[in-house]
Amino acid sequence: MHKIVTFTPRELFDRAWKTPVLKLAQEIGISDVALSKACRKAGIALPPRGHWAKPASKRPSKPRPPAGEQPISFRVLDRSTLPLQSAAPIKPKAIRSTIEVPYTLLAPHPLVIKWLKCVKAAKTYEGRLITTDKHVLDARISSGLVDRCALIFDTLIKESEVLGYRWKVASDDKTLVEVDGEHLGIKLVERLNKHVIPPPPPSPKRNARWEPNFSLLRSPQFEWSSTGELSLQIEAHAEYGKRKNWMDTKTGKIEEKLTSILDGFGTIAESVKALRLKNEEAHRERIAEEAIRLERAKREETHRRLRHRLAKNTKRWELAQRLRVFIQATCDASDDISDHTQQQTALWAAWATAQANLLDPLHPDTSSVTSLTVSIESWFNGYGMMRAEKDWWSE
Repeated sequence: MHKIVTFTPRELFDRAWKTPVLKLAQEIGISDVALSKACRKAGIALPPRGHWAKPASKRPSKPRPPAGEQPISFRVLDRSTLPLQSAAPIKPKAIRSTIEVPYTLLAPHPLVIKWLKCVKAAKTYEGRLITTDKHVLDARISSGLVDRCALIFDTLIKESEVLGYRWKVASDDKTLVEVDGEHLGIKLVERLNKHVIPPPPPSPKRNARWEPNFSLLRSPQFEWSSTGELSLQIEAHAEYGKRKNWMDTKTGKIEEKLTSILDGFGTIAESVKALRLKNEEAHRERIAEEAIRLERAKREETHRRLRHRLAKNTKRWELAQRLRVFIQATCDASDDISDHTQQQTALWAAWATAQANLLDPLHPDTSSVTSLTVSIESWFNGYGMMRAEKDWWSE
């Protein structure tokens, strides 16, 4: 999964002054930050900011190469172990140069039949027909464009199925077109005009007491009117700059752009696939980098805990030694007193010695002191280690 790439300081110095750091890091398989840190640690001078933007004649001269010979190693992802990805381009489809939308609906597609049954019984909300939770084609239009949208959907579905594309309605009511394994969201949307409904004038009342008109404080009411302008929109995570919207304009209706729309399906599918593969590759690299970081953090945490154990055992051993010296001094001081006191002192010395042995990490053996085994918790992630307590080795 991973491999070690090693360079001599002179080799890395020469490459850094021939290739920009960002491009060199990509060639090695690491981040530019990791490369810069490794170069600083090895004493390798890198080109200053803006070096490659200047003409070759105005660039500063290359400094002296580093004197050290300690090799510099990087752990990178071994791409040869990754599964091979097909680099074959998507085969171009034979799209007709002109696609004509018929004037009448003949032998409609099953998806269009289901949609027509739904919209004929649908209610209107804010100018558009409500088809939510009906699992039909996604068309956000007014009732006046039902026949036109049916012809557009039927023609587009039939022509795209000839090219091998498959249409379906997902469980979340999205209309999806599968193009070379990628799913594109399709919807027809009508642009509506929104108007404010003025409040009604107050009714005239003669010889009546004045009363406040609270109707003026109500929220404004709106009404929507149809414009007849349609737009076909594609929802997909494609690369920036890919066209995903076709609409009615003064120069042509959507019916005249179906060839461009079908061609756009293939172009967007290629872009979606390329972006998806790029994101998957970046995700694998992030996982690999995270594994390396976690492994390094665990090594550092193990080293820190071993140091802490060493300091703790040292303090316990010193205290045990002080206790033994004190016990011996107590026994020596009771040599000239009565036998009863000596017996009591002997009992106390035996008990105190046992307590000192419990405190001494070297008693009864040194296995607990010399062990290099440290148990790291499963939840340990390595973050926050810089906030650890200071020890003897801290600056």
